[in-house]
Amino acid sequence: MKKCSKIGLYALLSMLWACGRQESNQNQRLTEGAFELEIIDSLVVDYIGLLSWSHISPNGQKFLAMDHQRSEIILIDHEGQVIQTLQKTGDQPESIGPNLMGRPQFRNNEEIALLGVKGLSIFDFSGNLREQFKPDFNPAMNFIILNADVFQFKNPEYAVALLGGRNSEGSGFYESVEGTKLEAIDLNSGTYSAIIPFSENSRFNTSEIFPVTNTIPVLRTTKEGLYIGFKNESKLFYYTWEDLNTPSKEIQLQIDNFQLMKGKDLKSVDRDVISFDTREFAYGAINHLYWVNGQLLVGYSKGLSDEEYQLATEGIDDFQEMFNAVGRKNKAEWALVAEDGSLNPVEIPDNLGRIEFVDQEGNLWISPNRNDTERDYEVLFKARLR
Repeated sequence: MKKCSKIGLYALLSMLWACGRQESNQNQRLTEGAFELEIIDSLVVDYIGLLSWSHISPNGQKFLAMDHQRSEIILIDHEGQVIQTLQKTGDQPESIGPNLMGRPQFRNNEEIALLGVKGLSIFDFSGNLREQFKPDFNPAMNFIILNADVFQFKNPEYAVALLGGRNSEGSGFYESVEGTKLEAIDLNSGTYSAIIPFSENSRFNTSEIFPVTNTIPVLRTTKEGLYIGFKNESKLFYYTWEDLNTPSKEIQLQIDNFQLMKGKDLKSVDRDVISFDTREFAYGAINHLYWVNGQLLVGYSKGLSDEEYQLATEGIDDFQEMFNAVGRKNKAEWALVAEDGSLNPVEIPDNLGRIEFVDQEGNLWISPNRNDTERDYEVLFKARLR
């Protein structure tokens, strides 16, 4: 068992979150009715560094990206010009705290929203702090997956975010059944509200215990409500905005051979120790949810069986190489979700990476597969489903 301490965790999880289509199946055929992507445009940015894309403004004229090596947020216009660089972490007076807790978001066409241990902070495009909404508890994230989409707006006055610390029993490395999982932020009143407890039909609502690396929520806001998934569970829960405690419907995703992690007895673990092995990241995972023209798009990986995992990592001692080996075998898949949970595959070409965001017109913006071609510039592709 190869273990890793908290040291270096952020970088490793960032790499894991980004890994996707590293292994292709040349003989794979689309099922009847499956969707393909049509590339219709691209955004090219002359930038020296490694950009991680984050969000597009409601009017489609601005883009947000991050340079994690420099802890910088990059504001880019629709022609690919860098128009502002923001550095808002650290000890400076207008900082958000030591690090971001979710992908930077556009609040509207003029403001940027950042989530940190000081709560939700709103900045103008010049980097001036306009408002800061501090919670009445101490946010505490036991780990952070860089570039995770765990902070979203319903509208400019209401946001939903993963912001741990409210529940004393839910702030450790192991998930607690007790308490709620997310926060609703009302920007009109400046108040935070605890929302989304584990549904009684969730597989994680049990006496067994799981590491938070396998239970992290994946969410997508729509005008009518909120879709929630939990990483190692092939089920989605839908909540209306009127009731964020009880799901109004549940969707069992029809994913064959989705590899489930086994829970542990509560007495057998030290809940305060942050320690994991690479096997935990080789199970089935719901990684992304997007809303595309009234349809739910899911990004997932089925995971590796115990035998597949052993074969993939056999003879490897280096921790990062082990992650890479797992990523090559545990490939990402995308599909549109029907009401009964059946999946209509979306074929992503091998030269493309992950879907980063969807704009107001239903266009998908996709980063390239960084393992495919080395470039001296950054690029983002605009695509439509067909």
